[in-house]
Amino acid sequence: MWDAGAASRFTTLQCELERMPAGAILWLTLNRPAAFNALSAECLQELHSVFGMLEHPESMLQPLPADHPRVVVLRGAGRAFCGGVDIKAADQGIGGAAWEYKDMRSQQLLSRLIARMRAVPQPIIAAVQGAAAGGGFALALASDVRVAERGARFSAAFVRLGLTGTDMGTSFFLPRLAGLGVTSELLMTGRQLAAERAYQLGLVNELVEAPSKLEAAARRLATEMLACSRVGLQLTKEQLNAVTEGGSLRAALTAENSHQMLLVNDPTASAVAQAWMKSLVAKSGKGGGGGGGPRSKL
Repeated sequence: MWDAGAASRFTTLQCELERMPAGAILWLTLNRPAAFNALSAECLQELHSVFGMLEHPESMLQPLPADHPRVVVLRGAGRAFCGGVDIKAADQGIGGAAWEYKDMRSQQLLSRLIARMRAVPQPIIAAVQGAAAGGGFALALASDVRVAERGARFSAAFVRLGLTGTDMGTSFFLPRLAGLGVTSELLMTGRQLAAERAYQLGLVNELVEAPSKLEAAARRLATEMLACSRVGLQLTKEQLNAVTEGGSLRAALTAENSHQMLLVNDPTASAVAQAWMKSLVAKSGKGGGGGGGPRSKL
């Protein structure tokens, strides 16, 4: 469950809860601007804590407190989104103990963060300015939607460091978003991907002219998501995860049918659907209708 008190004590993250009529938006800011928001061990631990608190406490059909976030916007303070893993901080030590980044447990701290981001029920919007490099690129890829300013740039230069070009889920997400050819180009050379090209490829959903416009773009997306049924939104993310992870058409159709029947038979969700259909009828004066009606709220 979301714990505002615990979140306020983070030192590498800033958590701001924006309460709106249909639910709360969590503005999750990587807050190490002097280090280009590079991922130190402390930052990774705090990110794990945040996504742990975002998990649904029990059943997704159970009502949630008003301050439990329904949508997350992930961003970086200062000039960059995230410069990747902070190797310098690892060597110097954090809290008196060096981060053993050559240890498998440290590698799993990175990979399990990506898994937790996909597992939480909330949609995650990445708002990217400046560099999203290495682990920062991975965080953007693991988000559900990406908005970026025109000067943003994406890169994963692991291969230039004598490592494999794939890490933190890049070999999973990037081919699905940009295609195998572009993925091979980027991960086998360490090249940077400019925001304009990322937008043309579909990796970035919306491109804005300046960093100052990112917040408004992210808020528009989050507000539209909040206007949807909470459970419907969660099940949509769950189903997209399942299909993306290699499910067959038959498995997708079976799961979709089950989810729709679950919602149709849930009193709250059913009431929302009935209200939406009645509003369409009232607006059109006909018995049918299509999209474009008022958005529903839970």
